[in-house]
Amino acid sequence: MDRRLIQTAVVGSADSDEPVICPEDPQELDAFRKENTGATWWCGVNLPGGCGRQLMTRRCADKICHFAHYPSAGDEHGLQCGRQARGKDSADHLFMKAELAAWLKSQNIAVTFDFPEPRGSAIVSDLADGRRLLVHLDRTQPVNWDDAQVTEFLLGTGVLIPPDRLAARGYVHRIRYESERDGRRPLIIGTQMPGQTDWSDLRTLVLTSQGFAQADRAETSLTEQTATHVPGPSEHTGKGRSVVAVTRSDTAAASTSRTHEAAQAAIRELKWAGPAQLRETMATVEALIAQDQSVEDRRHLSEALANGQRRLTEQTNLCIEVMIRLRGHVPGTLSGQLLEEAQRLTSDPGASDEDRALVAELSERYRAEAEQRLVAERQQRILADREQQAALQQQRAALRERQKQARAALEDVQRRRKGAQRREKSVAPPVPRQREEQWSVAEYAELAKPLLGALKKAAREGETRTWDSIADRTGTKRLRQLGHPAKVEVLILAESGTAADRPLWSVLLAAGGSQEDLALHRAVCERLGRPLPAGDEALRTRLDEDRAVLRHSW
Repeated sequence: MDRRLIQTAVVGSADSDEPVICPEDPQELDAFRKENTGATWWCGVNLPGGCGRQLMTRRCADKICHFAHYPSAGDEHGLQCGRQARGKDSADHLFMKAELAAWLKSQNIAVTFDFPEPRGSAIVSDLADGRRLLVHLDRTQPVNWDDAQVTEFLLGTGVLIPPDRLAARGYVHRIRYESERDGRRPLIIGTQMPGQTDWSDLRTLVLTSQGFAQADRAETSLTEQTATHVPGPSEHTGKGRSVVAVTRSDTAAASTSRTHEAAQAAIRELKWAGPAQLRETMATVEALIAQDQSVEDRRHLSEALANGQRRLTEQTNLCIEVMIRLRGHVPGTLSGQLLEEAQRLTSDPGASDEDRALVAELSERYRAEAEQRLVAERQQRILADREQQAALQQQRAALRERQKQARAALEDVQRRRKGAQRREKSVAPPVPRQREEQWSVAEYAELAKPLLGALKKAAREGETRTWDSIADRTGTKRLRQLGHPAKVEVLILAESGTAADRPLWSVLLAAGGSQEDLALHRAVCERLGRPLPAGDEALRTRLDEDRAVLRHSW
């Protein structure tokens, strides 16, 4: 599945800092849409690269479900969103902010949050008592160690601290999400000291005046926190800032807040629970309903339980349907996507052992068949590569043979000319020799290079050339001094690299149609062993066809 899709958004408006993840499974997306009827999703400006435009949910069968932008005027002007190909962790700073806010609220600690630029790189938490917590997540951005207002640094994964600074401070905190388990990703806090790091779930900690501490080791922490005077409820909103304020300071209020947070956490876990966790999470919600809850929390828990029961029914029916399809599949046509769906559904503790055994057997068979296909494809590729190399070697050998024959033919012509000249000297007085009789094979080869280049250029432009026009265009005036035999020799050298299945470049000279041009082309083809039509009209037709082939080969 393609995971280079927008999987996170914010709820309600472009400047919201309330994050949400789009379910990847189509059935879970259907339930998500029903549970959030009327809600709007946005590519929020508090997300890295967020463009501020509204999003929709897109249901897919061939890849994961995801958020997608509504078409807008920005698309017409080429506006590109900076969040393409970002995964779920691109919204971790918003999820962390939400969990820290709930955690501090449960301890009656007022806090103001800020997201400095670049968005997603850090979270600044200013507590009501003047302390500041800095969560630094971006490993590419430097940590502002010299900020005197920061009392605690919490560094994300990969953010480095110089050893000398760690030694001077004695410790620094770490923060990260752990791998998903039981339907949730625990937010854990670590204390890094030289040589070791100790990790704890955020829910097991409290924030005291001395810093983070285990809840069972900080008996006086809650009393100290609730004794702090906090102004009446207030809220400040602005781009990148939000305030969480708590006014109740007695122990009963703290207990009620913790009960409320437990209910909300259970509802969230049930909302995102997969097949393996759904039943267990429903049992947790049922247990919370039986406890002392507020009317509002009891109503929300009951609604979540009803939704969970509906999802469980749909999940069971879907599992039955998928298993029927698995049992009825034709051998050799098993779909990996169907198997993946069956594995996900049979992770439900309520699934039968028979179904699990069948899925395990078919998965192993599918894996073995996939390995066999890979081996066969690899062997086919190796065989194809060998055949291609053999064909290339044959082509190179044929080319070398043609070049050898062309050189031998040219040397034979020169030997015959020299013999004729010697015979002429013996029977006739000396006459001035033309320049071309004195040229060597190297000189002919030197003339063949610009001639071939001019012919290839004419092919690209879809034009023909004459011998004299090539001499003018290339500035090679010596081409004008050649007679018919010498022209044939130069063309043979120029065509020495032409493949046997391609037309000769001299077609573009012969296409002029004069008897001299046709005679020159026939002589070249005869020397190179290429058959031609006997009649001139048939030859002109062949020349037109070969010109078209040369033109379209570029």
